[in-house]
Amino acid sequence: MDHIIQFKDDLAKTLGTCLLHSSLDIKLAALQATSNLLSTAERKDTKAFTVLIPSMLKVINDAFVAQDEVVLEDALVEFNELAEIEPAFFKPYFVNIYSAIKPIIDYKDFANSSIRQQPLEFVVTLVERKPSLAQKDIALLKDMLEQIFKLMIDIDEDIDSEWLKPKEGF
Repeated sequence: MDHIIQFKDDLAKTLGTCLLHSSLDIKLAALQATSNLLSTAERKDTKAFTVLIPSMLKVINDAFVAQDEVVLEDALVEFNELAEIEPAFFKPYFVNIYSAIKPIIDYKDFANSSIRQQPLEFVVTLVERKPSLAQKDIALLKDMLEQIFKLMIDIDEDIDSEWLKPKEGF
């Protein structure tokens, strides 16, 4: 790892270029490579890569706009894994990230409804692991709780509507 980290500026530049590629698959691969690198690097070495956060977030946004649920879910999983391992990495952009992923939580037309849970899982994980991210921002905390409750209500409605559907043969 030390050999790779000695070239972290070049590596960050290369990953940044790939994160902005026109192909969603290449963007996702770059996001996964970035996530893998950051999950094995020491905390002091991850700071050089925080400049990539907007580009990493753009992968999520681009997948959402393109309605590519596979890439979107994979990208959100990478964010969630990084939140578990290195929550401080996201600190400089936490509010921006939350604002950018909030529409995903609100969107109700995914074929895979669990995608809506991924952004909330990310935010909750960050706040649990690094409470200082939201401790003093009452408006942000209130909004996060509202999103959690709205999602819970939507899930309950989905469960109720599935349960009430007539079954074949009855």
